[in-house]
Amino acid sequence: MPLLVNLLKTKKGVILLKNKSFSLLATGQSLANAGDVFYILALISVVYHITESMFYVSLVPLTNMISGTISGILAPLIIDKYKLKRILVYSQFCKTLILLMITLFNLYLISNQTIYIIYILVFFISFLDGWASPASSALLPILVPTDKLTKANSLLSSLNQFIQLAGWAIGGILAAFLHSVGLFWLTLWLYVLSTIMLALIDDSMEMKDPTQKNKNKILIMIEGWRIIVKNKTLLTVHLLIFCESIANTVWISAILYPYIQQRLKVGTEWWGYINTSLLLGFLIAGIYGLRYSDFVYNKLRSIIILGSFIVFVTTFLFGLNTVPWVSLILIGLYGSFQEIKNISIHTLIQGIVSDRLLAKVYAAESAIIMLTFGISTVLMGVLGDKYNIIVVYLVSSLFLCISFIIVFVFKDSLVVRLTNDQATSHAQQNTAQQQNQ
Repeated sequence: MPLLVNLLKTKKGVILLKNKSFSLLATGQSLANAGDVFYILALISVVYHITESMFYVSLVPLTNMISGTISGILAPLIIDKYKLKRILVYSQFCKTLILLMITLFNLYLISNQTIYIIYILVFFISFLDGWASPASSALLPILVPTDKLTKANSLLSSLNQFIQLAGWAIGGILAAFLHSVGLFWLTLWLYVLSTIMLALIDDSMEMKDPTQKNKNKILIMIEGWRIIVKNKTLLTVHLLIFCESIANTVWISAILYPYIQQRLKVGTEWWGYINTSLLLGFLIAGIYGLRYSDFVYNKLRSIIILGSFIVFVTTFLFGLNTVPWVSLILIGLYGSFQEIKNISIHTLIQGIVSDRLLAKVYAAESAIIMLTFGISTVLMGVLGDKYNIIVVYLVSSLFLCISFIIVFVFKDSLVVRLTNDQATSHAQQNTAQQQNQ
């Protein structure tokens, strides 16, 4: 990671890191993300060791999907009641307590007869993530000036992808020495440190709207959805996200394994190579966004359109390809353009939605992704079993082509247009942030 470290030492990187609250958010998130990697590794190991069944292992992501969808729908009720930092800290604290329960349960009580309790606890951890994720994303523009959002999103993306890349490799090594119990304890300490870091964030600039407390509960729950439907920019972006959520299921192991065997005709170790190439693509895009944040911010529309096109083409070619090393190039290109497009989309959303409503929009977005991805995973699996693995990638490419057509046809909506209230709010926050730095 020398390149990322050197970029952080540049003038813009130093200015961003001098923002104490942003640094605490980035550190807290990174610790939690690292913990999540080790937690999943330990969890899969435990479930498979007890049940010796891949079916029971597959119930873990299914549980996460169901829990995340429900949480995303209910999140606006919590967002209206509490400040974002409080949601973030309390959810991470509660995750820590539940993980402690999982660790102790794994030590003393786990068996074939009690394995269902693990799924209940996993459900609650994922449920809390469904609150924390939109709160974290919505807190960012409160802590960072508008002109630094692209750099901040890129930095968080780079850190996350590096953690994913290194975490799975290091986690595999640690699992051999620490076993599942040791990984759970390691995750527990990472969660504790994350909670402390998040608790130290200064959120004094966040303002709550007292009028929201008297609103109808149903209206509160659908407010994020209403904003998306009424705003042409948000509707365009979320139609793109919907189509991509369907298409992205081709990258799960249940689809990649048959692809590697049937199309590439190589060993299962290539699953690791392909995933590594994908994560490297993500990482390179994050570093690019960090280094050239001003360029990315000024070209949000072009990057979203170009990214959508390249993602469509690389997925299509990947599905037809039979040469192993070519698959690594294609997946790397896919990862790079997918990530820089996602960074641009985050910056666009954060730039046009008021701080009060941003978390609700992210909660609705999370529910869209979780529900669509979950249903699509099942349907793509059925297609792969009934027909051919190529059909799965062709269907995925079709939805990516539709998403590209959507953003191209409605490209004029892909710009940051602030209302007067939003512009005033952003200006006041940027002034306060610059005075505090």
